[in-house]
Amino acid sequence: MRRVLAFAFVPVLALCATPQAASAASPPPRQAAARPTGDGSLMPSDAAVAGWKKSEAARVFGGADLYGYIDGGAELFLEFGFDRLTLQKFRSGPNELAVEIYRMADPVAATGIYLMKCGKPTRDPSFASRHTITRHQLLFVRERYFVTVNNLSGGDTVGADLLKFGRAVASALPADRVPVELSRVPVQGMVAGSERLVRGPFGLQSIFTLGDGDVLQLGGHIVGVADDVRDESGERTRLVVVYPDGAAAARAFANLRQHLDSYLKPVTSSATRLLFRDFENKFGVATVSARTIEVTLHLVKAPQDASVER
Repeated sequence: MRRVLAFAFVPVLALCATPQAASAASPPPRQAAARPTGDGSLMPSDAAVAGWKKSEAARVFGGADLYGYIDGGAELFLEFGFDRLTLQKFRSGPNELAVEIYRMADPVAATGIYLMKCGKPTRDPSFASRHTITRHQLLFVRERYFVTVNNLSGGDTVGADLLKFGRAVASALPADRVPVELSRVPVQGMVAGSERLVRGPFGLQSIFTLGDGDVLQLGGHIVGVADDVRDESGERTRLVVVYPDGAAAARAFANLRQHLDSYLKPVTSSATRLLFRDFENKFGVATVSARTIEVTLHLVKAPQDASVER
């Protein structure tokens, strides 16, 4: 396809304007955007954990500045709803750690990021907030905050102090609020720790590629919840999205049918139900009812009520 270059027409009189007129017509210089205020008040003090002191000034990242700190993955934070990151490093002798406090838009955003990052959780019974911990890192979520405490030097003796820093931050955070969306999938049969929240294409693609772009029309504000299920019928992944109304759900379902990924082959399709084969020759089924879309993936056999061409 040829590119067509458009040129703006500039009146001759404008080119001949005097310097004084040009100066008068030019807009005032833009003011530099104010740097976001960090969450330094939530950071542990030098006296919070014995032997540890702040090793440098705190750094604050807001909005698109996050691209300058995270090498890949900033898109997911921004899609969920990112406000700002406050980073503070601490040192104790040869050991160094970093506390990262991500202030997200709401508890859905914070919990969504945590669930994407935590892997199979390893918990410490002495730490109350939802978390996972290894020798190298503590991750936890509370209300709208996602927090990491990173063992930068890798020393074996730092593990207990990760928890101490975590407790110091958690004590300054508001009371927790668990997203109500997590209650939309039944607990029965759910694989523990498999829950995921999605708000757009980056989150959805980490679960399954249904199509290009925002194929479910989540728009960064509609929330889907996914999990893995294991029972007598086998293993599968399910995704439930509740829309503001039935019209929005119907539009999203029509968009899914129209823009289904090219690697997925439709078997049967109607205004309320879509059955497809995936690249592993397994089946997926999507349905819309009232204001809810439900998608089930990785089915070894097609649902019994489906007519499947062999």
